[in-house]
Parts: sequence; C-alpha cells; structure tokens
Amino acid sequence: MSTPVAAPPVPRVPAGPLRPLLMPLARGFERAAMLLVVIATGAIMVEVVARGVFSVGLPGVGEVAKWAGLGLIFLGLPLLLARDEHVKVDMLFERTRGPLRRVLGFGNELASALFCLLFLWACWGFMQRAARFSTPALGIPNLVYYLPAIAGMVLAALVAVDRVLGLLRGHSAARGEDHPC
Repeated sequence: MSTPVAAPPVPRVPAGPLRPLLMPLARGFERAAMLLVVIATGAIMVEVVARGVFSVGLPGVGEVAKWAGLGLIFLGLPLLLARDEHVKVDMLFERTRGPLRRVLGFGNELASALFCLLFLWACWGFMQRAARFSTPALGIPNLVYYLPAIAGMVLAALVAVDRVLGLLRGHSAARGEDHPC
C-alpha cells in the first residue's frame, strides 16, 4: 500500500488591511485589460489589412493599438503584483532562509512600493508638460491617452504599500485569496 504524498504548501503573499478593497479593483482592471487585448488585436488586424490589401496607412488605428497596448500592460499590473505573479528576479531570495530572507523580502516589497511611487512622481512631472498636447492622429488629449497607465500604477502603488503593511503585520494570503489571514 502506498503512502499518500502531501500536497505542496500553497504559496503565500504579503497581504495588508487594504487587500479586501484592492482585489476587486484589481480584478476590474484585469477585465478592462482583457478588453484592451481585443481592441489592440482588432486594431492591428485592421491596420495590417489596410496596408497589405489596400496599400493605405491608417495612423489613427495604429494610435488606438498603441493606447490599448499601453493600457493592458498597466491595468494588468496591480493584480499580478497582488498575486505575486509579476516579473521578478528572486534567485538570491529563494536561496536564503531565516532572518536574511525576511530582510530581503521586506527590502523587495519596499523597493516595489518605492518604484511605483517614483513612477507616479515622474509621471506627474511628465504630464505637467504633455497634458497641453494631444495625440497626433486622433487628437486625444495626452492626459486621457495616458490615463490607463496612471490609474494602473496608482492601484499598483496601493497594492505594493499594502504588501509592505502585510509584512509588517505578519499577515499573508494564498495567491488566489482576496482576504488576508
């Protein structure tokens, strides 16, 4: 008779007090990002057919595709960060244990939060100049054009700060859970 093999532990992520509020927003942003994938794909297909079949350039369609691509990246970021599924280099972190691992984990979470905040600060400076202009093909005000990136990064910053709070409070959640324990 064979002995049942224990299931591997469920990966845990830092989860602070804001997680129950942030996860529904992040999932809503994810749905918007999925819609933007469809829009980007459709716009690219229209542009390819227009150029390849009719030898016509459609700069407005290309502008829509770029906007959708920008939006899907930044709107998908908060949920990936909340679930700890974002791109990361964790070779050193994975090889450590004990107090050093906790220090590295806290440093990583703090660096993520600071990156988000610095991005927003730089974006504020950029928009001080760029908001006076519109996109070349469709005339979309730059503030509207970059709004998905700004909104996504604001939510990602809140998620990152919540993860830091989760570490400080010793709370975590399973990757798929919305509520900390």
